[in-house]
Amino acid sequence: MKLINFPVTSRATPKAETILAAKELFKNVEYPIIMHCKSGADRAGLMSALYLILNEDKSVKEAKNQLSFKYLHLKHAKTGILDAFFESYLKDNKKPFLKWVKEDYNPEQVKASFKVKKISEIISSYILRRE
Repeated sequence: MKLINFPVTSRATPKAETILAAKELFKNVEYPIIMHCKSGADRAGLMSALYLILNEDKSVKEAKNQLSFKYLHLKHAKTGILDAFFESYLKDNKKPFLKWVKEDYNPEQVKASFKVKKISEIISSYILRRE
């Protein structure tokens, strides 16, 4: 087994460079692969969704289900910025995902539109002790 450290964040909008690097990672990595993060809900969910979009040609709508409460992902805590990223793409967008990332994706606009719900953040940070 080969360890590949591919850092992503769960409480900020994904960088376009990270998404493009994920495409290259999935293209060049030896399979099968295991993705892991501390909780297995947020960063692993983001990478799982990107894998489905970039490698399996799944729709963004379908792939974003990797970020769900089923995996203890809380979309109204700070980690919900990842949901906001995918939802930003889905709003009236007709471009292919990577083309949108390269040409139209605006991380600051996504960040400005996202609002944390205090109770969700308390659960995420203090009860579940997420990073």
